[in-house]
Amino acid sequence: KQRYSVLYLDGMYVKLRRDTVANEVIYFAIGVTEEGYRELLGFYVGGQETALGWQDMLQDLYQRGLKEVLLGVFDGLPGLEEAFKNIYPKADVQRCVVHKVRNTLNRIRKKDREQVAEDLKAIYRSFTRSQAEEQFHVFQDRWRSKYPREVASWEQDLPVLLTFLKYP
Repeated sequence: KQRYSVLYLDGMYVKLRRDTVANEVIYFAIGVTEEGYRELLGFYVGGQETALGWQDMLQDLYQRGLKEVLLGVFDGLPGLEEAFKNIYPKADVQRCVVHKVRNTLNRIRKKDREQVAEDLKAIYRSFTRSQAEEQFHVFQDRWRSKYPREVASWEQDLPVLLTFLKYP
């Protein structure tokens, strides 16, 4: 029976040669032990980004011994959170901050990116939830008029972007 503090799910596209060369996604499941060691738990070639596809992948990990997870970290792919909570109902969910920052900065004008990045960093590098929320309000006040959609997106996702602050 494996127990991991964190289960991190991510994917990347690679060129695979079968009959032809094509881009296919490979999904990785990485566990972080309570001692802080990372272990590759599985990788899955192809598949679908649907609740059923994620359910199959997570069910495979569960059947292979991954019985307990405290925190699942992943980006906002469709169906993933629902599938994760079906398999690990007691676990918390953390949205991947790296993906969120990257996606946000891609929608920010080049001249503002450095300052926006610094303001976002102040949020996710906070030591407490209240400090992070204060930093979010600074970000919100500074950028709401110029980038209303991006600020609203952070406001909506803030609870799952700060889940990690519950843990040491």
